[in-house]
Amino acid sequence: LEVRGEIFMPNDAFAAMNAERDEAGLPTFANPRNASAGTLKQLDSREVAKRPLAFLAHGLGAYDGPELATEDEFHNLLDRLGIPRNQPIYHADNLNDVLAAVEKISQLRHSLNYGTDGAVVKLLDRNLRGSLGATARAPRWAAAYKFLPEQQETRLNNITIQIGRTGVLTPVAELEPVLISGSTVSRATLHNEEEIQRKDLRIGDMVLVEKAGEIIPAIVKYVTAPDDHNSLPPFSLQAHVDHQCPSCGGPIAKEDDFVAWRCLNFQCPAQAVTRIKHFASRKALDIEGLGETVAEALVRRDLCRSPLDLFSLAESGLANLNLGTDDAPRRFGEKNAAKVIAALDAAKSKPLHNWIFAMGIRQAGESAAKELARLHASLEELAASPILSELVRDTRVDAKKKNETLARYAIS
Repeated sequence: LEVRGEIFMPNDAFAAMNAERDEAGLPTFANPRNASAGTLKQLDSREVAKRPLAFLAHGLGAYDGPELATEDEFHNLLDRLGIPRNQPIYHADNLNDVLAAVEKISQLRHSLNYGTDGAVVKLLDRNLRGSLGATARAPRWAAAYKFLPEQQETRLNNITIQIGRTGVLTPVAELEPVLISGSTVSRATLHNEEEIQRKDLRIGDMVLVEKAGEIIPAIVKYVTAPDDHNSLPPFSLQAHVDHQCPSCGGPIAKEDDFVAWRCLNFQCPAQAVTRIKHFASRKALDIEGLGETVAEALVRRDLCRSPLDLFSLAESGLANLNLGTDDAPRRFGEKNAAKVIAALDAAKSKPLHNWIFAMGIRQAGESAAKELARLHASLEELAASPILSELVRDTRVDAKKKNETLARYAIS
């Protein structure tokens, strides 16, 4: 017997795992879907075994046994074998019954221990399925019904500003807490000032909020009465932060043809935290145990001002790092410190592309880092690169093909 299904992380298990990771100073996951996907990409089976994954069967693969004439018989077989399956299952004889069953599942989904964004309608008789066949992409005997995102009204209490590793100031909506799709939402990204102005959102507005893809909270529009809305001042990021970085007080600027405002102070503490977090991420130098909580504490305690300061840390000093407050201290500990120091030592022999990506250079993502590492033998060679100099000089869209210097390095 071969069955098909979904590997997922139950909501309660996900919350418990995130709490344990935060306590240990490890980075937490954004949502169960990302946590499950990240777990399945792990190369170490021991690490995978530590994660609270679960499985639900919903389809039959290879099978050698008595005929299963209907979907019900397949479900009965799963139950006898103790294989967990998707539930609930509703039977429908006509379109009205189908729509009623979909509505039941739409109401029930918020109480399930996992996220779902739709219902699947299947033909019960397995022999009739064969006569209907399938297209190149999907069977004709099944159809997916996607639920509309649940929307709720709440108040936009404030807009706070986060500073990323490249200095970008990202506005975040601070909302009156509201229950959406089974969880309480109190914040939502606003992307940039241009997006706020496009939607004409103003602090104090009543807004309509949904979870994009049932995961990411987003503001759809304002729903304040026109007169009340117009009485509120339009949002200006510059005025909101008093023309300076809210973290360091340094100058901010917006480049031509870009929508993002940036802090121009390279020593900005908020940038230091996000750069250290990125530097230690799995796709960069993979420094286990060095997540956002630890990075923030290192900067706040003035132990690190840049990612390279990590290599000057003493194990004893790291073990005594206070992750909490002065009134409620929380020590990092010897075991966690030893893991970080060992990972930092291992990072010194990481491939060049990991180091390039870890540096967090603007417009140098994972793919670009690998390409730069293909063309250069070391960071020193990269710093004096004639290839990059030529790319800066020749701004033609097709420069990589028409420029003789660059064309020599292109992959055919």
